[in-house]
Amino acid sequence: MDLIKFIEDPGRHQRLAEEVGTTKAWLWQIATGWRGKRASTDLAMKIESASRGIGPEAVSRSVLRPDIWPAGDMQAANDPEGPSADAAEEG
Repeated sequence: MDLIKFIEDPGRHQRLAEEVGTTKAWLWQIATGWRGKRASTDLAMKIESASRGIGPEAVSRSVLRPDIWPAGDMQAANDPEGPSADAAEEG
């Protein structure tokens, strides 16, 4: 599931922001790619984990950052930490 669809529900939007320690506005900016905003590797992993618990489907980190975790890349999918450094902005 992509992030914009996940946060269409106001309750999920609020809960996800609380669980990952960011704002609803930042999640919206990431979801829409507003002015090139995207999740850091750390935030992408937090979103994936928290959204899995919130449901109905998880927002995969490979959907949030396909430049780091390409879909179908089994090595990336099995790497819980991801890359050691990330130059992306974080909210």
